[in-house]
Amino acid sequence: MKCFYISIEKNLDTFEFYKELWKKHNISGIRVDSMTLGIKKAIEIEQSPTDQLYFIVIVSDDIDYLPQLKILSEETNAPILIVSSTKDDDEHHNALCSGADFYGQYIIEPEKNIRAVMSVVNRIEQRNKKRKSPNKIIVHDDILIVDGHNKAFIKDKEICVTSAELKILSYLIINRGCIVSKNQIYSQVKNHSPDELSPASIYNAIKRLRKKLKSATQIDYIETVRNFGYRLIQPMK
Repeated sequence: MKCFYISIEKNLDTFEFYKELWKKHNISGIRVDSMTLGIKKAIEIEQSPTDQLYFIVIVSDDIDYLPQLKILSEETNAPILIVSSTKDDDEHHNALCSGADFYGQYIIEPEKNIRAVMSVVNRIEQRNKKRKSPNKIIVHDDILIVDGHNKAFIKDKEICVTSAELKILSYLIINRGCIVSKNQIYSQVKNHSPDELSPASIYNAIKRLRKKLKSATQIDYIETVRNFGYRLIQPMK
């Protein structure tokens, strides 16, 4: 079984340096630069029968991690460590309350950092941390939907959507690349949303949703296919 750690950070050079140090302990490193991708990777590793997620480290200096930290902690049993170049008491409190297992500053000596992390991880493993029921997570490009929390994030920023808009977006992502009609969308949404909807109102809900997505990303994710319906696209990058 291969053992991995996930580093959520922007600095590639620092990651590559520590990645080589962790190899000496037979632990492979994966770097992502957003919480959305971190959650996705954590789920992929934990669902793999041949891989083990050893820990997750979030370098907080340039990552807006707090809005999605609770979600990450609910989707994995791996220890979550927050490290920073400076210490902020309020952030420390909020991080621990939101699901982090450790919050602290860098240690100057790299090997001491490695030993400190292993000490924390081993201590958490000994506590036999209880497994939590996962939420339904849906990811597309920079969009993250957490069904159990009725929340949507784009590039780690939460966007305000109604329950109907959330269900429509979920359905479009599940059927990404395929054309779905207004009637198909309505049949999926009507029994799962407290909002008052009709087949005719689907058009307005999609119009609002498209505007919110485009405002947050400058990308028009929802394509109108005339006389057929709608399709979620994968943007070119």
